[in-house]
Amino acid sequence: MTETEAPRTNANDLPEAELIAWYGPWEPLTLNEIRAVFDGTPVRWWVAGGRVIDAVTGTAREHGDVDVAIAREDLDIVRERVPDWQLWHAHSGSLQPLFPGDPLMEGREGLWVRRDATQPWILDLLLSPTDGVDWIFKRDHSIRLPLSEAVIRIDDMPYLAPQCVLLYKARHMRDKDRRDFDVTLPHLDTAARAWLATALDKHLPGHEWRQRL
Repeated sequence: MTETEAPRTNANDLPEAELIAWYGPWEPLTLNEIRAVFDGTPVRWWVAGGRVIDAVTGTAREHGDVDVAIAREDLDIVRERVPDWQLWHAHSGSLQPLFPGDPLMEGREGLWVRRDATQPWILDLLLSPTDGVDWIFKRDHSIRLPLSEAVIRIDDMPYLAPQCVLLYKARHMRDKDRRDFDVTLPHLDTAARAWLATALDKHLPGHEWRQRL
């Protein structure tokens, strides 16, 4: 990569120093600060990613940001809630501003959020498809789980169910994904294991985790 080329990988997968050099620093909101953003709104939201694993298992590892998902159709409510914050399309390893009043670009599934260009990034906002009843896996819409089961509460905080988190992680199989599966597996009940096994058979047939479920 030359000095003028942009990174050719997903920004979330860059080493921290390189991520900051290209995009600026992260100072993620705390979970309580995130809850304050959504309190009093009808937005359906939940914590996603590795922080779910921490909450479910009681373990902890380093996290560079906070992954928070909302029902995709609730984005306009969020934009009304924080009209002065900057939202940027995060897509294919690049960022592009979502200016006030502009529609979300086709195929975009996530937004990075900051207060303005002088401030650090504070939120990684994931846009989750739903049909109002089911949580829908964005990579295969035939894989679903009722929202009442897909969003669980721990210490009065909404989290994506761990089996759904592991389904996302199964595609990457980074060291942290393998570790997250190992520590989470004992915490999955029979129904959660069966759902993940069926989802893996559809999405990633022959996956190495399948035999352990």
